[in-house]
Amino acid sequence: MSEKNELEAVRKLHEKDMVASKKGDYQTLRSIMSDDAVVLPPGGKAVRGKDVLDSNFAKMKESMQAVEVLEYVLDFEEVQIIGDYAFEWGTIRGSMRMKNSGDIIHSRYKVMRILRKENDEWKVFRTIWNDEHAEK
Repeated sequence: MSEKNELEAVRKLHEKDMVASKKGDYQTLRSIMSDDAVVLPPGGKAVRGKDVLDSNFAKMKESMQAVEVLEYVLDFEEVQIIGDYAFEWGTIRGSMRMKNSGDIIHSRYKVMRILRKENDEWKVFRTIWNDEHAEK
């Protein structure tokens, strides 16, 4: 596949991620992660291994029942493909409404991800993000 086609496939992964995040579709969100992915959340322990990832996504689905996602946008400034791996960095911005209070929370994160091509499909292999700023 040409680099142009690979970049388009990565863009489709981004779109799938954004649509699933906004819908709260954690099955799809889990499916875009490699089974041996490593997730490095801000201030938390590394999340790795299929069972731990599955458990984390189930907990996330449960906790997100209390919110309505209004916006979730991935904006990568750079995507570089090197064989069956790609790295990308940029920002995530989002907003959600708390169902119990109606409060709206806005967030913005800096993110870096490594993708890996598995069976001709790009998956998130490593990801780390940190809070750029948060406001209510």
